[in-house]
Amino acid sequence: MTNGAGVLRSEGSLSKAADRLQQLHTDAREALAENGKTAEPGVDTWEATNLLCVARVLVAAARLREETRGCHWREDRPERDDTAWRRHIVVRLNPDRTLAVHTTDTTHFPTTFPPQAPQEQ
Repeated sequence: MTNGAGVLRSEGSLSKAADRLQQLHTDAREALAENGKTAEPGVDTWEATNLLCVARVLVAAARLREETRGCHWREDRPERDDTAWRRHIVVRLNPDRTLAVHTTDTTHFPTTFPPQAPQEQ
């Protein structure tokens, strides 16, 4: 995460991070399908699962926002772009564990999720 999606990032580094995280996610799902649950339930198991989920969300949102904002610098997009990006990025975890990613149309944070089909990640 530090190398690919840290404070200094680019589409290339985010793409590599997303690919690696997707591979970890796929490997875990395949192992679960093949072997069932092998890890003993506990804090370490839950923490690893949650960290992978949060990392996937962070990278998906960072890839969508193609600008520098705050202290997160896009090497390939160094300028802030309020016209296109003064809005929120909303990420939802679908039942099949894929991510639904979309932006709001305004600066107001949504209280409900739109019924439209969001971009799959």
